[in-house]
Amino acid sequence: MVEQLKAVSMFGRLSQKALEEIAALVQTRRLVPGEVLFHQGDAGDEMFIVGEGSLALFLPNPEEEGKERPIRIFAPGDALGEMALIDRQPRSASARALEPALLLVLAGDDFRRLLRQYPDMALGVMSGLNERVRYTTDFLVEVREWVKRVAEGDYQRGFQPGTDYRDRSIATLAAEFAQMAAQVRRREEALRREIEQLRIEIDEAKKQRQVEEIVESDYFQSLRAQARRLRQQGASKESEPG
Repeated sequence: MVEQLKAVSMFGRLSQKALEEIAALVQTRRLVPGEVLFHQGDAGDEMFIVGEGSLALFLPNPEEEGKERPIRIFAPGDALGEMALIDRQPRSASARALEPALLLVLAGDDFRRLLRQYPDMALGVMSGLNERVRYTTDFLVEVREWVKRVAEGDYQRGFQPGTDYRDRSIATLAAEFAQMAAQVRRREEALRREIEQLRIEIDEAKKQRQVEEIVESDYFQSLRAQARRLRQQGASKESEPG
């Protein structure tokens, strides 16, 4: 347990004695793939450290319940849920296990007491929050570029799932964005085909209407009557005795 705590950034500056004290307070919890750890809007009274497996942070969507796209992925050594303990606000998102996961759980009261007791832990928490700000900044920069490319009709460049991103979460989001871009492209191509087909149908209808207008005109009717008379006259001459 102490070795796992050492890998967490907020505890990295603490002494062995402090780590042993925290280890005595930590509980463990196991999750199966797909199991929800907490829901958006829940009261935040615990923080979590991923010991094994991985968790995804996501925003609930009734239309995709259980299949929502992750907005952040937490791997072993990552901590989550501490923000709700600091600002005492409800959970801003939901979290679920992507694979079998082992979590280290620290109660909110213990977390706040430890912050007062160990200033180095508070510095570690601040460092972790700064890292999340950097992640958010990187994410927003990438999204801006993705949106720009799609707006320009570029559905390929920069959306390959194998693109090397520093953060696994951004790589996952890039793959999801690539799928959405491919869907937009397919819809655009389908719409283009439909428009072309509609144009053909409109042209055919226009030609048919023009033909009908010509056929129904007085001039055309007079020509038809004249042609009928000429045929009749020709038939009459052929029937006269030679």
